[in-house]
Amino acid sequence: MKPLGIAVVIDRHLEETLTWAKEAGFTNCQLQLWDMSCLTEEHARGTKAMADACGMEITGLWCGWRGPIKWDFAEGPSILGIVPPAYREARIRDLLAGSVYAKALGVRTVITHLGFVPANCRDEGYTGVVSALRYITRTLKERGQELLMETGQEPPIVLKRLIDDVEADNLFVNYDPANLMMYGNANPVDGLEILGRYVKSVHAKDGSYPVNGYELGSEFPIGKGRVDFRGLLGKLEALGYDGPISIEYEIEAGNERQRQEILEGKAYLEQLL
Repeated sequence: MKPLGIAVVIDRHLEETLTWAKEAGFTNCQLQLWDMSCLTEEHARGTKAMADACGMEITGLWCGWRGPIKWDFAEGPSILGIVPPAYREARIRDLLAGSVYAKALGVRTVITHLGFVPANCRDEGYTGVVSALRYITRTLKERGQELLMETGQEPPIVLKRLIDDVEADNLFVNYDPANLMMYGNANPVDGLEILGRYVKSVHAKDGSYPVNGYELGSEFPIGKGRVDFRGLLGKLEALGYDGPISIEYEIEAGNERQRQEILEGKAYLEQLL
């Protein structure tokens, strides 16, 4: 496996964050982009220059989308990702623009959440996503890139079925163990039985199962939640996984406390590794 990396949001603090991450001992990062106004080649060149100046390898670009976002079970299914037909066309454009941005970064891995993909393979929402993914993966392949679907909003078997149905050799998985728990869709170690051979990127994030039918489970500092990282890392090693593991920490705890908890999580994971 690569040395532990970190997920970093592309925002006005990017240079400062990358500098801190390098000083903290990180040598690679997954960049995450939600501000669609940044999707220009000029901006990408500036981002790459910042990463290069810090000696930071960019392992992938996580690309978001325009429009509403709500990470819950009440509104989320109708507004997230490319699943809702009302948003699909615009978000495909965003994702393909993200692919151009990634290419300017020199990155071949583009990552996103698809949204709540229906479990029913005859559902129009499911078949629409299959068609969209065939178009997206074909376009990315022409650019020498691959698409990674992040786990969480659907059971692992649904992503496995999507890979089978899309029939693209550049469609893989960004494995987020906490998401699988927080959405109540799988035990992360067991989920690798289904998705392990498709995993090309991993988020190191901790969480817990939901306690009601409307809200996700909670995120925790790494090592403080329910994810069995010892079992997860052991399973990845047994599968021969050699890709990046990026610490993703989304708990708002104030800048200094947040960074301290990231470093504590890094030390915890390094002991296990």
